[in-house]
Amino acid sequence: MSSNTAEVKVGLQQLHEDVIPQLSEISLDSKKPLLISDADEVILDFLGAFEKYLLFHNLRFDLSTYSLFGNILEIKNNNPISKEKVISHLDNFFDIHTKDISIVNGAFENLKKIEDELNCQIIILTNIPLKRRQDRIHCFQTNNLNYPIITNVNSKGPTIREIINNFNNKVFFVDDMIFNLISANEEVPKVKLIHYVSDKRLAKLIKTPEDIAYKADSWDTIYTYIKNELA
Repeated sequence: MSSNTAEVKVGLQQLHEDVIPQLSEISLDSKKPLLISDADEVILDFLGAFEKYLLFHNLRFDLSTYSLFGNILEIKNNNPISKEKVISHLDNFFDIHTKDISIVNGAFENLKKIEDELNCQIIILTNIPLKRRQDRIHCFQTNNLNYPIITNVNSKGPTIREIINNFNNKVFFVDDMIFNLISANEEVPKVKLIHYVSDKRLAKLIKTPEDIAYKADSWDTIYTYIKNELA
């Protein structure tokens, strides 16, 4: 889709037009700090669920590098499948399993503590296909996590900038993808950035830019970091 039909210019980067209507659903309380969190590989066990899906299709995930492309192999011969097939399987996975991906260890308890003890409001900012937004909402509500969910397109900096426009309280953003943290840092440098990859196998494959983000190794440490920053 061309940029002149799919996106509108806002600030340093572009905000995708599919995101804009969702932002009208957000209402922030300026008296409360804000946590914006990614979902897959942060709150939800994406890799665990995706590995089970791949196995059903006689495929496996090679965890030698932090990438989907080139790392999904046919079990029978260890040959990588094409980029097009990876995209097709990923889309099919979200069509089937968005509603039932499980919560990672420690996420529920610490999100509740962040919400209740630290008096934070929480927004989920996720880059799944827009058509699966209601399925993701269903997944979170089923797990008693009733937070606003924004389905994002492209990098997350522009969306975060618009969410917190004229918001003067402290803001935290946690994500597993470096490019989203860099994007947020460029668009809204005041936001406290947290890098967290829930799957330990993936976490060791990616380096956190020390000048950009705090590296968390669990939801316990995310909670402690936010608590200390708010003290």
